[in-house]
Amino acid sequence: MEREASQDTVHEEFEQNITAVKKYLEAWNRSGWLNETLRYLPRNHVFKTTVYLIIDYDNDVFGENVALNLNNRQFHADHREAVYYLIHELAHAGYLRYHRMPELASAKTLGDLCAIVKFLMHLEGMGVISSLRLRTREGGLLDNDYKVLRNDAEKAKRVREYFTLLSRLENNLEQEVERSDFEIFEKMSGRATRMWYVTGCHMAQMIESAFGIDTLRQLVGKGCSDFFKTYMDIEDPLRQ
Repeated sequence: MEREASQDTVHEEFEQNITAVKKYLEAWNRSGWLNETLRYLPRNHVFKTTVYLIIDYDNDVFGENVALNLNNRQFHADHREAVYYLIHELAHAGYLRYHRMPELASAKTLGDLCAIVKFLMHLEGMGVISSLRLRTREGGLLDNDYKVLRNDAEKAKRVREYFTLLSRLENNLEQEVERSDFEIFEKMSGRATRMWYVTGCHMAQMIESAFGIDTLRQLVGKGCSDFFKTYMDIEDPLRQ
């Protein structure tokens, strides 16, 4: 009986958490989070997106649609995180209107792998910056990516590490891919490093500061190669 009561308590808490996050999302003014997302997408962008509220799977984007996990612990700790993550995933859906998600299995050379790494960095960087203004205004900085972005020394370290790893690919573009080369994804995007999230956002911030938000919007349409070139005209990431 004691075990059954314990299970009932866990189940009740689970339902309460899910319901609370769902109600928070429903209560939010849709134009608020939508405008924050559109702020970093090309002008006149129109979403053709369905947002699926799911349980016990990652927040994700597939095509131009989005899945948001209501059982995310971060959402339960701070309901605002659900809105911030929705903005992040919608930024991805917007980006994928202009560019097709690359297939990892198609990578035959380090040049192919390099292009995928750059694509994913641009994709994630724009996702991170899209909720930054709202997070800053509300003090919603629970997510570790934003803690790193506010720590200049740690941010510079992540940026240097990212470009150091990237340079190895760029210096051997014709080399055939080996199984061990795919470890770069864990090194760059693992929970302990989050390099392309932090680096991508930093690059976007630098571009916006130097050239304005319209340039940053246009680069979403143009793609990661132009995004990198524009950033490299501003600073040398290995000398930070």
